[in-house]
Amino acid sequence: MRLRHLLLAILLPLALSACQSRAPLTDITFDHPEELRHWDISGRLGYRTAADGGNANMEWRQRRDGGQIHFSGPMGFGSAELHWNDHRATLDNGREQRTAGSPAELAWYLTGLLIPVEALYYWVRGMPWPLAHGTPTYDETGQLVALEQLGWSLRFDRYQPVAGLTLPHRVRASHADDRFTLLVQRWVPQP
Repeated sequence: MRLRHLLLAILLPLALSACQSRAPLTDITFDHPEELRHWDISGRLGYRTAADGGNANMEWRQRRDGGQIHFSGPMGFGSAELHWNDHRATLDNGREQRTAGSPAELAWYLTGLLIPVEALYYWVRGMPWPLAHGTPTYDETGQLVALEQLGWSLRFDRYQPVAGLTLPHRVRASHADDRFTLLVQRWVPQP
C-alpha cells in the first residue's frame, strides 16, 4: 500500500506537469488578415464543371515554404495529396504522382477546374489576390462580400471569428460553367 502511495506521489505531479505545455497556438491573434500567413484548415471543397462534379473533405496546411492539401472523400479519386512550394507542385493519389510548375495545373488535373490556388491563398482569408486586378465589394463592416478577379465571380459569407480576425466560412466561386465552394469548418492559425 505504501509503495502505491509513493508511486502516486511521484507520478501524479509528473503527469500533471506533462499536461501543462506551452500556450495553445489558437491563442495567436492578428490585427489584419494579411498577417495570417500560416494555418491548418479543415473543411470541404465542392465543385461542378459542365462535364463533372464532386466534393471532398480537405485538410489545408499552409507554411512559409509552401502548402499541402489533403483531399479525401467521394470526389471520384479516393484521396489525394497536393504539395507545392515556389518551384514546383506535386499531386499524389496513391496510384500515381504528377509534378507541375504550379498547384493550379494539378488542381485542373484533379477537378477539371482552373482554380488559381495562388489566389485562393488570399481568397480563403477574404482578400483579393494582390497580383491581379480585381473588383471587390465590401459590406458596411469592411468585410469582402463579392469579388470579380481572374475571370472568377466570388461570394464570401458566413464570417466567423478566428484569432482576432473575422474570416469567411464559405467562399463560392463561378467562372462560366465552372463552380466551386469552399467551406472552412476549422481554422488553426500557426506562427
